Amino acid sequence: METHSVFEDESLSMSFSHSHVLVLGQPSDDLQRLVSVLARLRCSTEIADSPAQMMLKAQRAPAHLVILSGQHHWSVNLVHDLRTLANTRQATIVVLTDCHAPSWMPLEETPGLDGFLVKPLSNDVVTSLVQSAWARRSCCHEI
Repeated sequence: METHSVFEDESLSMSFSHSHVLVLGQPSDDLQRLVSVLARLRCSTEIADSPAQMMLKAQRAPAHLVILSGQHHWSVNLVHDLRTLANTRQATIVVLTDCHAPSWMPLEETPGLDGFLVKPLSNDVVTSLVQSAWARRSCCHEI
């Protein structure tokens, strides 16, 4: 039985060429790895280094997926602001955190947040997240 990477499947990569991902974070190895996976999926990706810059980028283009990293950079207020903005209202919003030093709160305390993306990141998990966000945005946009 022959196996191949999801990144070798050209048709899958092309299906996400219209996916737009916003990432809040400072330069790091994890952020570089994440951006690399998103590039292989041919997602349009924008990096913001502050919540204010994130909101400006979110106002300019509709996002399928918003990834917030750095526990001191995101807040419940930022999630609320993203949810009220038309371009990110239907986006999937997750927080990037570390399994060895988790920074998540119960989802009940962070309304509007869809979940947590836990490091270390794997290609399969990021691919699945992009697929899910793309499907959610596509379905909600048609309603």
